[in-house]
Amino acid sequence: MQIAAQLLAALGDSIEAIKAHLSGMDGSTLERLLETVPRTSPVGSAEMVMIILLYREIERRQTEDRNYH
Repeated sequence: MQIAAQLLAALGDSIEAIKAHLSGMDGSTLERLLETVPRTSPVGSAEMVMIILLYREIERRQTEDRNYH
């Protein structure tokens, strides 16, 4: 159980690091990265997690843009 908790903590840290990295990218880089990720990734795979994080970052920026205008 302790090993599982350590792995989940490490996974959470990795996801937060990826989110921070994506937030520093410009919009066109995010779009190009999204185009390179396979669309048929298995559920729960690293690729699927990356797609979700990319979409969330793009959506966050679009929401911010709408709120500023």
